[in-house]
Amino acid sequence: MSTAIKNVLIAGATGSLGLPILNALHEESSFNVTILSRASSTATFPPNIPVIKVSDEYTVHELTSAFKNQDAVIIALTTSAVSADGKDGLAIRLIDAAVAAGVKRFIPGEFGANNLDPRARSLVSVYDIKGNMLEYLIAKANHSNGKLTWTSISCGSWLDWALDPVKSGNFLGIDVKARTATVYDSGNARFAITTSGNAGLAVVRVLVHADMTPNKQVFLNDFTGTTREIVASLEKQTGKNFKVTQKDSAAEIKALKKKFDGGELFPILSMSFGADIDIGYDFEKEQEIWNGKLGLPQVTLDEVVKQAIELAQRP
Repeated sequence: MSTAIKNVLIAGATGSLGLPILNALHEESSFNVTILSRASSTATFPPNIPVIKVSDEYTVHELTSAFKNQDAVIIALTTSAVSADGKDGLAIRLIDAAVAAGVKRFIPGEFGANNLDPRARSLVSVYDIKGNMLEYLIAKANHSNGKLTWTSISCGSWLDWALDPVKSGNFLGIDVKARTATVYDSGNARFAITTSGNAGLAVVRVLVHADMTPNKQVFLNDFTGTTREIVASLEKQTGKNFKVTQKDSAAEIKALKKKFDGGELFPILSMSFGADIDIGYDFEKEQEIWNGKLGLPQVTLDEVVKQAIELAQRP
């Protein structure tokens, strides 16, 4: 079967990663792009891109109809949306609809850790839920005899997003404007970092190179960093010292576990990047990195930090 991709649908096009993906799709003239949106959404989109509205319930019937004649479906919905309700949740309905509609390539809402890694899944429930979803997708693709293929994308931390308080709420515990930072344990744990722009571009390049990327986990890594290296770059470029609070991750995880079980998604998830806990975030050490294969622009820590400082200095 040819894996050539022409018609592409994206769900979650206004999100933190959905917008960079949409922008990259808009720049790629070889695709016919369609946006999937909730009926209750007030989001606006470029006038030249068709929008399909579905109910807020995202039923399989509606999704199947929306996915008809689409070669590829990209899921960029929020983590909370695709991690809810387990085996009966939206993530599974999206896959079932893709199978029923005859979609060739499905890109699930991954974009963080390696969700098949038992180290990540044992610590963060969201990763385990996404791992179950990916296993379900793989099984469906295998059962389709090649009609459905998948590509999952793991990109570590989107540092530009994490240093933007409006978008992420200072996800990594670093407040550029206030010059404060929380460091867990040594602060020297290495983790993969990819800008949201390169993550969005990578999704598009995966579809451009569809024959190279079926049924693969694609790992991205603009550079590998640590919390202390990020703070050091901020201090160097601002010429100001940051007030650093050091915490013990084991004690924090114990305290936060109850909040997480109660529905708060981010406490352990955000801490997991910088703590001295090995959950496989050092992609450069353990995985094949796809940045070069996909032709992504090179990005450095200092460049990302400079942009965050400029953002913090705006009135």
